[in-house]
Amino acid sequence: MVEKSTRAKVAKPRKKTNLYKLCTQMNKLAVDAVDKEVVKRFKILIDTNTEEITKASLDQIFSNPLDVNVNSFHESLQPYIKHYIFMCKRNSR
Repeated sequence: MVEKSTRAKVAKPRKKTNLYKLCTQMNKLAVDAVDKEVVKRFKILIDTNTEEITKASLDQIFSNPLDVNVNSFHESLQPYIKHYIFMCKRNSR
């Protein structure tokens, strides 16, 4: 006899490489405790949220952070993208 499992299949978590790249870049720009706390919370959000950004969006964020339309991203990601833009502005001074 073949036994059938009654357990539900557990879905594999998707890799969110684009968000992790953004998080890594933010970590490199972090200079104080507030920045490090934002990065820490961003990592938690990445692990618990299902949202992802496209490679083209990531490239736009990295190449022209001042020209990024933050409203085109999911609402949960907007504060972190805004903080990345702030860190880029601060480091360019």
